[in-house]
Amino acid sequence: MGHFGFYLAVVAWGATPLVQVAGLVLRKSSEVRNSTQSVDATQANSSSAGKASASSDGKDFGKSDIHEKHNIEHAHACLKGKRIVFIGPSTAKSDYLALVYFAEYGRWPDKDTVVYGAPGQVAASGPNPLLGPALEYQQNVGGRPPPAPTAGCKVGTAESYLSYSNSIFNGHEMCDCYKNDPSKEFHIADIYNQTENRIYANGDTMIAYFQWFGDTVGPRGSVDFSPLTYEPWSADPFHSINQQCSAGQFKGSFDWSIPIPHFISNFVKALKPSHVVVDAAYWPTNPQNSQFWEEISLAGADAVRDTMGSAFWRTVPLRDDYPIAEPSSSVNKMHFTNHGWKTWDASAVVKSYRAHRVDTEIFSDTVHLRPHTESYLMWNFLLTNVCPVYGR
Repeated sequence: MGHFGFYLAVVAWGATPLVQVAGLVLRKSSEVRNSTQSVDATQANSSSAGKASASSDGKDFGKSDIHEKHNIEHAHACLKGKRIVFIGPSTAKSDYLALVYFAEYGRWPDKDTVVYGAPGQVAASGPNPLLGPALEYQQNVGGRPPPAPTAGCKVGTAESYLSYSNSIFNGHEMCDCYKNDPSKEFHIADIYNQTENRIYANGDTMIAYFQWFGDTVGPRGSVDFSPLTYEPWSADPFHSINQQCSAGQFKGSFDWSIPIPHFISNFVKALKPSHVVVDAAYWPTNPQNSQFWEEISLAGADAVRDTMGSAFWRTVPLRDDYPIAEPSSSVNKMHFTNHGWKTWDASAVVKSYRAHRVDTEIFSDTVHLRPHTESYLMWNFLLTNVCPVYGR
């Protein structure tokens, strides 16, 4: 694994200073002016929206409060004005995808298939993007081919899934996403040129996910998202972002690569987050590296200081038969609590939800939650950490 270079420079641009962070140029300015366009939560309601699934992805789970209309309306309204950032591996991406689907459609993606489509258009259905690990080597995911390769861009083996999962959010998401694994054999190594950075923006709601694979792959990307930190938001907040390659394609080099503490304390902070959630699950890290974890904890506290927001350490739900020690579970949480972080105990939430059920009813593979479990987890996150007044 190569060293992720980092530099910080202040550059004069007229009277407005810029902060350049390894390819991301952050303009210091007043609060970003967001539009007041609300999320349309009424389109394409499926017949199962009011009840828990009776299929294998929710068997015998019975009626759940996450589908009660009053609860849905209040939780959806609560997302207005929130700016939530998830950082971590694919488990953090699952949290992001479940919450973004709820933000876009006003219902949870708790089935193996999802209904999607823009208001006024005929609704379509396809595989749940939460099943990504099982979909990323497939072709024509969702029954349609991905876009033709853009000039100068390489097509990865996960293109069909990445393009599909980006498309179901009706233009409200930008996905700097690529993975190429011709062997179709997963290895804990930086050998796939893998990156996945997603930003969802709809009205004044923003939810983002940035990839971080512990000591193996740090935050990096081939798209400069920094205009989102200083451009006034509009009906199309992505208009000033130059994305050369479509989701699932790669131009052959990264524009930026930043160590995780600096990424959080600079770029993430510039997004003015109301909530920052860090998930260090599964990928190799050194739990005993106190200096590293202290730097992350200080960065997270700094990222939410100006917004009076909250930083969260996410615990790791584990299968009963998970075969090895999970490194992040051994990190001393005092690094974070000493600097005002909160613990989002995802592990305890999933344990309570699963009750007597076996691993295969809760997890879709070794580490990822089934759609109904993931949806319940994010419902709990909303009620306990984003909408606490309503959740009491």
